[in-house]
Amino acid sequence: MAFDRWIYLQPGELCDFDRSPAIRRKAKSLTRGARNKQQKFYRIFSFVKELPYGLEDWDLKASDTLKKGWGMCSGKSNLLVALLRSSGIPARYRIYRIKADTALWSRLSSASPKTTRMNELGEERDHVDCEVWLGKWMDCDPGRDSALEKGMLKLGGRIERNKVMDAKGKVHYLKLADYSDWIRQRQHRRTFRSDRMDVFADANKGFETIREIGRSK
Repeated sequence: MAFDRWIYLQPGELCDFDRSPAIRRKAKSLTRGARNKQQKFYRIFSFVKELPYGLEDWDLKASDTLKKGWGMCSGKSNLLVALLRSSGIPARYRIYRIKADTALWSRLSSASPKTTRMNELGEERDHVDCEVWLGKWMDCDPGRDSALEKGMLKLGGRIERNKVMDAKGKVHYLKLADYSDWIRQRQHRRTFRSDRMDVFADANKGFETIREIGRSK
């Protein structure tokens, strides 16, 4: 392996599995009886992916996301990294820019005027997912839960991330063993401040409505 496995197994300020018995218990319960690391990964990834997606602040600890039982792309990816590392599987963060899903936000804004403020974020947004080492680096995005994705598809939307590319068609990824410094800077640069929780709450209600559509037959 042409990298230092050790740095991708370490806890961090926000990847706090070393200080969270709950994370270690969850990792053990999810991987109990697994035959290999691939099966461990699949179980852990499935658990984190199916936690409901919702907007929140960036700088949450993995233990906070586990306790709440839902999260944004950054929070869910951080929890995934923490559970994988707790299980002895190297993982790292991957950060890149994506284009805003204008159709999704238009639908949410029609139901809640407050959600129109999401348009202030601009056409490009930061996105966090992660990579896991299983003989080679494999990307994995636990951001949206399946019910939300099914609802988006039923409404004619798309679930693939629309990645921002440069003039040569290349996506620029920032890959980090510890993303605490980046997250602190991103939280400091947040667009919404005094009323952000109200905006997030309205958007999350909209996500739940789409989720219900996804669950319906």
